[in-house]
Amino acid sequence: MNFFLHLVISISVVLMNGLPYGLILGRGKILHFGIMGTSLVSTYGIFLVLMNGGGYFLGFIAGLGIAILLALVFSWLAFRLDSDSFGILTIALHLALLAVVLNWIDLTGGAMGIAHIPRAPGLGDPRYFALVTSTVALIWGFFLWKIDRGPLGRRLTALAENPSHARSLGISREKVYTTVFVLSAVGSVLANLFYPQYIGLVHPSDLTFYFMIMYIMFIVAGMGGGIPGVALSCILLTILKEAIRFLPFPSGALGPLRLIVFGMILLVAVYLRREKLFPVPRTV
Repeated sequence: MNFFLHLVISISVVLMNGLPYGLILGRGKILHFGIMGTSLVSTYGIFLVLMNGGGYFLGFIAGLGIAILLALVFSWLAFRLDSDSFGILTIALHLALLAVVLNWIDLTGGAMGIAHIPRAPGLGDPRYFALVTSTVALIWGFFLWKIDRGPLGRRLTALAENPSHARSLGISREKVYTTVFVLSAVGSVLANLFYPQYIGLVHPSDLTFYFMIMYIMFIVAGMGGGIPGVALSCILLTILKEAIRFLPFPSGALGPLRLIVFGMILLVAVYLRREKLFPVPRTV
């Protein structure tokens, strides 16, 4: 029962962060690799405020404000750089933010993170925690599914397939990119509002580029089915990730084994979806 609840909570958290990234990388073909950087600043924003007496509401507002501000910075950069340069810079910004967190020990706790995080009122029971996180994930997923199938999703597709033609039709690249980047920031805040209080700890190792690779794999493996496909990919691959721990291997071998398994999955997914990931631009 406890493992089932753990799976529900883990999947819900992954969906909150992964589904809006499906709009960015999957639908829009935007090489944005900075969502873990957004998660990093929003997580520390929330829980530094909380642990200094601000409470969960003020922490949420602080984390949301910081995440949206960083999303606006990313969107500003996306308008001024070509696709490849933007992708590289988002990685660099994430690593720079991680370096700040690791070295500003007096504020962030450095490599030790922030421990003894209390759960929000009413979430002490794992059953209630799983119920709340799964409900939030379902509502958030339905909202993003409507967006994906609506005008914003079509505009993202148009910009991905032929940016010049899309602009000639009056589609504003600036408005579309800013909207999806802010949606991704909101998803990061939702996910990181719940996960650290679930484990009782904010640790920088949970916000490294390794997890960015995981989210890329979720999108690449599932984007053939849009938001539902990404959701299914997140669910199945999270179950696989958690199930690997039960294999009869030494604990020190499980981490490298996960890397090998997920590396192979990503390789196969990229090969099978190469036409969707690298589409030939339409001509008019």
